[in-house]
Order: sequence, then C-alpha cells, then structure tokens
Amino acid sequence: MTSKHYLPSKVISYLKRLLVEYNSTGRTVLADTLMSARIYVVEEAEYDNWNGGTYGHDVRLFLSESTLAKIKVREQSAIAEEIVKDLNTCSEAIDNEFFRKVSFELNDENDPEYQQAVVLSQRAIINPDSLSIWEPNRIRLFISHRDTHKIAAKELAKTLKDYGISAFVAHDSIEPMTTWQQEILKGLETMEIMLAFVTDDFHESTWTNQEIGYALGRNIPVVSLKLQQSDPSGFIGNLQALKGRLDDIPSVVKDIYKLLADRLENKKRLQNALVLAFIQSSDFEEAKVRFTRLETHVTSLTEEETNEIIKGFCENDRLNEAYYLINQHQRLLRFLEKCTGKTFEISDNIISLKKNVENSQAKNQ
Repeated sequence: MTSKHYLPSKVISYLKRLLVEYNSTGRTVLADTLMSARIYVVEEAEYDNWNGGTYGHDVRLFLSESTLAKIKVREQSAIAEEIVKDLNTCSEAIDNEFFRKVSFELNDENDPEYQQAVVLSQRAIINPDSLSIWEPNRIRLFISHRDTHKIAAKELAKTLKDYGISAFVAHDSIEPMTTWQQEILKGLETMEIMLAFVTDDFHESTWTNQEIGYALGRNIPVVSLKLQQSDPSGFIGNLQALKGRLDDIPSVVKDIYKLLADRLENKKRLQNALVLAFIQSSDFEEAKVRFTRLETHVTSLTEEETNEIIKGFCENDRLNEAYYLINQHQRLLRFLEKCTGKTFEISDNIISLKKNVENSQAKNQ
C-alpha cells in the first residue's frame, strides 16, 4: 500500500529536477541545500474542504550544522519560500494537492521524522500510517524471528498492543495477495525499533541476519530477547540480552517494554502510544489492563493528552461503562487529577473540571 496522496511520492523526483536547474543557473546555495538534505514529507499538514477537499503537504529538509551555517538567518525564509514555490510549479497539473511549506531542521538522529527521511539518491518516502502492517500512531516494532517460532512471536506482538506498540511479525502482519518480500522491506524502512527474537536457530537464517544488518545500517535501536541456549552474535553480540522462555512469553513483556523505552529515548511518543491504546480499548477487560499500564508508566499528562482521554472516555462505551474505572474508587478521575493537578467530575459520560473549582479559579483571576 502506498500513500493515499500523489504529491508525497513525487517529492524526490521534483527535487532532483530542481537540483539540476539550481546547478545550471548558478544558485549554489539552493543546490547545496538540496544535495545535502535528508527529506521528509508531512502529509495533510493543511486541509480545506473547498472543491471536494484540498490537501497541503509540508516538506522538512534536515541539514547538518555546516550546511545550515551557509544560509544566512535573514535569508532562510526566502530560500525556503523559493523552494516551495518551485515545487508547486512542478506540480501545478495536480489537482487538490499542493506544497504548503518547506522548513529547515537540524539533523537529529533521535527524531522519528529524521530517521525516516531520505536523500535524493534514495527511493521515495513511505508514510508509515499508510501501511496496513502498522497500526496508526503506535510505536513501530519490527520483530525479527525464525518462521518456526512465528506463533510465539505473534503472542508477544499481541501482548505488546496493551502498551501501545504495533509489532510487525512477518507472514502474520502481511495481508493476503501482497508480495511478502516487499512488505518486509517496507517494515524495515519504517520501523522505529527492532527486537531480535533470539532462538537457537536465529543466526542460521539469511533473512534474520539481513534484517539485523538493515536495522544497524539505519541506526535503528536493536534489543535482543534470548529465548533458548544461544546468545546473540555478530553485531548484536555485545548487547545485553533480556532472557525469556518460549513457553511463557507474557511473563517477560514488562521487562521488554522497559528495555524498549530505554532504547527508543522518546518518552513523549511512548506515552502518547499508551494513551491511544487505552482510549481504543475494545472490551472491559482490555480497558482495565490498558488503564493499569497507563497508570503504572505515566506520572504527568499534557493538556492535549488529557483532552484525548476525556474525548475517548465520552465516545467509547467500553470506557464510560467500565466499572473498574468509574466505581466508588473513581480510578480514572484520581489518575487524571494526579497527573494534571486539577479536579474532575463525571456527569452523563462526560469528564469535566468540577464546577466549584472552576468558579474558584475564575474568582482568583
């Protein structure tokens, strides 16, 4: 599956065309900028319902310090505006889509967008949320495993869903009638972190060795789960492996999550994934389990995350009718109050600030 929009897939070819023109016309600053940039497209950065819907996309150009230093601060906006204008000239025949903005960002290997960005010599960018192999807005974990242990790997993937993690298990995550090698490659190109499901036969496979090499080549964090006698070897041999058992995968999931959290180094993204997993609970038991995960790992909430929980509670009857959350212990309200410092109440499935608290705050203002 590819992007649902046309322009994001054309960015690389348009920029290559502009690079040739900038070089031929002596616009060296523009040419050097494109040549050294890593490119990422933010799809649907703007939407207007005019004429059946018009979508604006943003283009991020990640640059090194030395490249950014060549661009004068006062000229940066003009240069970015020139590039976006030229991109829209290249794409003027395309209806209902346009490039809204080009921005310059400093290279940051911990930035998920930087990790997915490409240079002009590489293939077009894939939007992870457009792929059926990943659940949108979840942490994208690629589980590298031998096909003989697919069932155990699938069990791990299922358990990690409660933590807001979307795990790719080859031959299971792939839809029927798709070319499985291409889908595996898409998974490798868009993963955020990899878990090596190390069994005694793990390193005997060309595929698992290539998958590990691909992750290391992209500077993707790799964590190892040792499940039998063999230790991780090769380039991941120096990493401390977490020990588990094939016949008791759930017992090690908490430790796997902690290890993933340490290696991913993006606490905000992890927390957002936990919030999303909770508000998407599909039954009462799942709501209880996912709330427990949230309560265990989250100590503060942003205003946006608080509003997401409030909205999700109102719209999902698996939450607003969950006895565990709304009984006399008022677990959900207590959690929100602990994480925000505010006082809430529930009325008709709607969570809101307590009225007397709101009035008190208004008087103090």
